Amino acid sequence: MQKIRIIIKKLRKEHFFLIAPLTLSVILISSVAVYLFEHDTTDSSIKTVWDGIWWAFVTICTVGYGDKFPVSNGGKIIGILLMISGIGLLSMLTATVASVLVEQKIKEGKGLETIKASNHTVICGWNGNSEEVLSGIIQQDPARDDLVVLINELPADEFDSLRLRYEKHNMIFLRGNFVHEEVLLRACVHQAKYVLLMADLSGNHPKDRIDDRTILAALTVKSIAPKVKTIAELLDPENKTHLKRANVDEIIVRGEHVGYILASAIGSPGMPRVFSTMLSLENPNKLKRVRIPPRFIGNTVEELSKYYRTKYHAVLIGLLKEKKTVRVEDILSDDSSAIDVFIRKKLQESKRDFLRKEEQIQVILNPGDDLKITEEDHAVILTGAGTREA
Repeated sequence: MQKIRIIIKKLRKEHFFLIAPLTLSVILISSVAVYLFEHDTTDSSIKTVWDGIWWAFVTICTVGYGDKFPVSNGGKIIGILLMISGIGLLSMLTATVASVLVEQKIKEGKGLETIKASNHTVICGWNGNSEEVLSGIIQQDPARDDLVVLINELPADEFDSLRLRYEKHNMIFLRGNFVHEEVLLRACVHQAKYVLLMADLSGNHPKDRIDDRTILAALTVKSIAPKVKTIAELLDPENKTHLKRANVDEIIVRGEHVGYILASAIGSPGMPRVFSTMLSLENPNKLKRVRIPPRFIGNTVEELSKYYRTKYHAVLIGLLKEKKTVRVEDILSDDSSAIDVFIRKKLQESKRDFLRKEEQIQVILNPGDDLKITEEDHAVILTGAGTREA
């Protein structure tokens, strides 16, 4: 449907919906005119208006069946006028449709199209882990059919190969530098549900500026769509501060916990294999965040743990508590009134970050059995091989 809407919009821009009615009008006028000249003529085969319409369509399409044709001088003049005007109009009509379809196909092939979507996932950048990310998205929820848009600057042959491998999935591939606002707008990032910024190795960009580009992209995304959930990958942990200031929701530093995993191989032999197994895509036991059924609000963790164990053969690992703070932006109106401007100015002068979006996420691993469940809680469970959807 999205592609159809795009094509219709381009056809409108190329005046297709002006040419088409004009062509149809010429056909109908010619049909009525030839009928008026021919229906009383003895040797004529055009006796009804429908005969005239059939003759006009056959004539303008240059098919020339010869089953219907005018014999009167007036009818022949109408035929000549229809041939002259009809060929031009029909050529314009077919050329317009063909040019729009070819242009759309070329843009799709080069990844230069502009999409219209909502609640989709945008993945910016490409590196050696990107295909594993795509596989993870697909395998975590095989029934998921949400659109995934990938933006990168891979070479054309790799781009086409990637498109071919994932042609059965709901994915769109766009080419471009995701740091630029116009590229993000082509991906309709302001309507997205998630944006994932990966440490990008595609394109001819300096390798020592990878994190810089991630930070710039995060700032651009948040300026376009401040409410979209943004996840960013960093190479240098020292850059986390910049992404926090950009209000990035999740920050993942590559190799951040490698030291602990290596140390655990000495202190607790076999633990690295446990971590590797839990994070493997092939492992049927997966960590998942799930919503807690409303009936458990106010109940204890022990009751919730029994519920997941009994019904889903899953282990309750912990709780995620999400607390969203009230921002001044939520209180002020959207209008730039004098009062709103005054309040914003005074808050800025106070040098306190009241306008920053804050979302406090508290992780509670192995919670006590007596802990009460609240509306702010989400469950973190380890699913079993035979677990149904929780």
